[in-house]
Amino acid sequence: MTLCRNLAGAKKLSVLKRPMMQEILKIAGYFGVGFLEMFLATQRTYWISKGRSAGAASLVFFESLIAFAVFYRIITSLDGSNWPIMVAYSAGNAIGTYINLEKVGF
Repeated sequence: MTLCRNLAGAKKLSVLKRPMMQEILKIAGYFGVGFLEMFLATQRTYWISKGRSAGAASLVFFESLIAFAVFYRIITSLDGSNWPIMVAYSAGNAIGTYINLEKVGF
């Protein structure tokens, strides 16, 4: 009888952890997307300064797709609980810019 209760409790616990893990993965995903977007934006600015207009234009295309997709998903699900996602996305933007400016030798 005790074994059955422990197994039932373990199933309930694993079910409770699933949504939290999904939320953590979603936040990490937005961080990664923010990183990628700002990395591309910083690279685009560099290419513009070097006169590489074709490369810069292609980066703008992908930046715009990423930005519209992210903003659409955040705005269409505004319920007050998007702060962790918005903070993660913004942190990804900041770190993407920093790494591209300081660590990547283009």
